[in-house]
Amino acid sequence: MRRKISDVRELADELPDLTEQQMRFVEGILGGQKITESYKAAYDCSAMQQTTVWANASRLRHHSKITAWISAARIAGLGTATLSLDGHLSELARLREVAERTGNIGAAVQAEQLRGKAMGLYTEHLDVKVTDIADELREIAKISPELAKAYADEKGVTWN
Repeated sequence: MRRKISDVRELADELPDLTEQQMRFVEGILGGQKITESYKAAYDCSAMQQTTVWANASRLRHHSKITAWISAARIAGLGTATLSLDGHLSELARLREVAERTGNIGAAVQAEQLRGKAMGLYTEHLDVKVTDIADELREIAKISPELAKAYADEKGVTWN
């Protein structure tokens, strides 16, 4: 059975008290939301500019009480949010927009690419082409002529 964030209280009695809004913010983050989305879900942002929402969300995310709860929840096995291809592409699009406005975000784009790679969204491919199967068969024949013959037959190559 999947545990809820309220279960963390049983695991660590020394966690600081959070307001209802702070708890919703933490739950959003642990659920995989970006900090701005978590902030919007927890607080009324209707009169705020986007830059204010981002600044407030960033400040709240780094508040010692919030950090303690998120850390404890992750140690307890909660907050198993995953990076999805859609989320990854959305984040790259957001970073692209920021890059266009600021003129320099190479490090942020690289970090996001590494996040995607770590989550398995990128795979490295190595193409190896054998140009002369005869060389390969000669090496196999040194060990086992029968194996070389079987391999040649499998590959459709005539082998003595």
